[in-house]
Amino acid sequence: MKKTLLLLACLGIAISSSAQLKVNSGGKVGVIMSTPLPQAELSVGNSENTNYSSYSFGIWTRRTAQSSFNIGIKGYGTTPNHSGRTFGVQAVGGSGTNGWNFGLAGSLGTTSNGAAIFGSILHPLGVNTNGRYAGYFDGSVYITDTLTVPTLVTPSDIRLKENIAPLPSSTLEKVMDMNVFTYNYKNRVYEDEDTLSNELKEARLAKERRGKIRHIGLSAQELQEIYPELVIEGQDGYLGVNYVELVPILIRSIQELKAEVDELKGENDAMKARSTALEDNETTGIGDATSIPAAASLAQNTPNPFSERTTIRFTLPENVQNSYICIFNMNGKLQKKIPVNSSMDSIIISSYELSPGMYLYSLIIGGQEIDTKKMIIS
Repeated sequence: MKKTLLLLACLGIAISSSAQLKVNSGGKVGVIMSTPLPQAELSVGNSENTNYSSYSFGIWTRRTAQSSFNIGIKGYGTTPNHSGRTFGVQAVGGSGTNGWNFGLAGSLGTTSNGAAIFGSILHPLGVNTNGRYAGYFDGSVYITDTLTVPTLVTPSDIRLKENIAPLPSSTLEKVMDMNVFTYNYKNRVYEDEDTLSNELKEARLAKERRGKIRHIGLSAQELQEIYPELVIEGQDGYLGVNYVELVPILIRSIQELKAEVDELKGENDAMKARSTALEDNETTGIGDATSIPAAASLAQNTPNPFSERTTIRFTLPENVQNSYICIFNMNGKLQKKIPVNSSMDSIIISSYELSPGMYLYSLIIGGQEIDTKKMIIS
């Protein structure tokens, strides 16, 4: 018994003299620590303010008690003089089985909501994730290489939106002003080049070689002049393009282009229908029909658009016969056929005679179409 007590006393003196191991009254253990960290079950490092060691660690053990926070390992890297590099947790995967080397691995070992890996600038203790995720990042995420995802989803539920307004028209003209070109990215400059192993340097070179592929895109500065809301300035001061929200603009441009094509198609169909409706080739009282266009004309109706009435003016050769103002809808169906003669110079159309919409009206002389104009009833 005396020998045991003597051995323990010698061990205590050795530990105290070398200051390699400290145990406080609460059972906290520190290695090379004058005072163990108050939260840690085990603290490793140098806590002297004037002589910092290269590394210091704080380890919180697995907690099974019914406490507010149950932490396996918690890291907090800091330095009072704001120099050097600090890491909350740092890990490097070794040379194990190919495909099974991980710097940091996490798993959500529960059926409850949460995340296997959580990252945040503002909430180090986490936020309510409202779901189960392998990774959840509460803040901006920056990736310097390829991001591969089978499906990219942007939150777009109407319940998440406010101040909703339709996109202004004329997007097609703005899209036509966008300058699309191909390019390469420049190689990035890193400050830690001298600290890398040959293996990591080769990995970085391989990444730079992948960066030499050609890309297709826009200039953020140029796009900023057209759609400033699609250009975002990063924390590094460089501009980026929100290509995802460029898609709705392209959709609207396609819609506008489709509307123009439909209008032209409607006019073409209307012209064909008018030609069919006028195939009776009614004759005029003038011997030479080829002289009619030079002596006849049709003016644009005023006002246009109109909501009550509008005036259609025209000129006719003297003694002309079989002359009409014909009004067609955009499908080419004849709506009204109004006889006119050389003693007249205009007619009046009232809005109640036709439904609101766009129409074509033509001056027809002897079955020959002299001219055609558009008019709109609002």
